[in-house]
Amino acid sequence: MFTGPVSTLHAAAELAAYSMVRPNGPTLEPEVKWFHLYNSPMRERDEIAILCHLDSATHIVTIRAVSEAVAVPARHEQWHYPECIEVLEGEYELTVGYYSRDTVEKALQAKTTTTESTKHTTTRWVAEPGSVYVLAAVIGKPVRAPGEAPAYRVRPRTKELWTYEYKLEVSHWKAAIVQLGADDQLLQRIATNRDQWQRHERALY
Repeated sequence: MFTGPVSTLHAAAELAAYSMVRPNGPTLEPEVKWFHLYNSPMRERDEIAILCHLDSATHIVTIRAVSEAVAVPARHEQWHYPECIEVLEGEYELTVGYYSRDTVEKALQAKTTTTESTKHTTTRWVAEPGSVYVLAAVIGKPVRAPGEAPAYRVRPRTKELWTYEYKLEVSHWKAAIVQLGADDQLLQRIATNRDQWQRHERALY
């Protein structure tokens, strides 16, 4: 992880099969993207399992049913970062990445912290129909990285004086999957986003 008052990068060490067809005319996609692995229109809720990101920092790169040899991208388009994916009942292997960037300004000081996985992690998901799960990152305690932080020199554009500093840290991380309870507050938002994507998908065919 790179850490500093101006720029910080946390570098943590060690989710297609159904391809949507673009219509002839333009359509407005819902803001929240969705993905389903099975090769058919979206099924009834009691037939599928849903997995959503707890926050926008995680993204599922690929997904593979354990019965299959090849993993596929967990998105319908390259520019999609689906908030949720859904699958049929079964066991799946997910490849997960992590990226976040936050800036905090206080008086004349600005601190930008970037956290990025340098290596994807993999996790198993046993998907039960009718169930909803969330995926979250579990990040270990950061430690100072070996070697020197990257050199950084700013070309001055004004007469004001600024100080720049980097701090490099590394940590291990993993992805964890938790099943939501029947009364969880997230369920309504997830259902709304799924309905919007289902209506969008029906309009394509």
